[in-house]
Amino acid sequence: MKKTLSIISLCMIIVSLCAFGFISCSSLGSVEMVDDYESIDDLIKDSPIIVIGTVDSDNNEFIYVEVPFALTTFKVETAIRGVVSNSINILQTKSHEDPFLKQGDRMILFLVKYEGSVTEDAYRLKGLYQGQYTIEGTRIIKNKDNKLTGDEVLVSIETLIARINAIGYELKINTSISE
Repeated sequence: MKKTLSIISLCMIIVSLCAFGFISCSSLGSVEMVDDYESIDDLIKDSPIIVIGTVDSDNNEFIYVEVPFALTTFKVETAIRGVVSNSINILQTKSHEDPFLKQGDRMILFLVKYEGSVTEDAYRLKGLYQGQYTIEGTRIIKNKDNKLTGDEVLVSIETLIARINAIGYELKINTSISE
């Protein structure tokens, strides 16, 4: 009985994550991150908003349609790309692929405006764990699970900012027409 309930719960969580845009469910039994990058350059190209700042609050955890989420306040020091206010909300799912931000950490975040029914006026990380980096002094530290290539640009904040400015943002337009 417990095993059946666990399977049903897992299926509901996957369906909910698909519906809210955190993962892509391309076919039955196939689940993948919406944003999954091979290199830092790919992440930079696909991120309309890139900010440096400090995690300003604990994670405000809540359940929405049986899926655990967290909303965290982030104080923006510098918007490297995009226009945001000096305090923004980051929406995350509670999963290994989306480790919660930690209050007090200084970070660089690769973001997109969240559009969906879970909350209003929030942003989500591009590539989940791939889109968050801790800053220690002038060094940039990536998540231990982050296997993006292009680590040479993580030598310093200045090097990464120069790379971001050199690459630019590539706006993607969905040209497929559904019937």
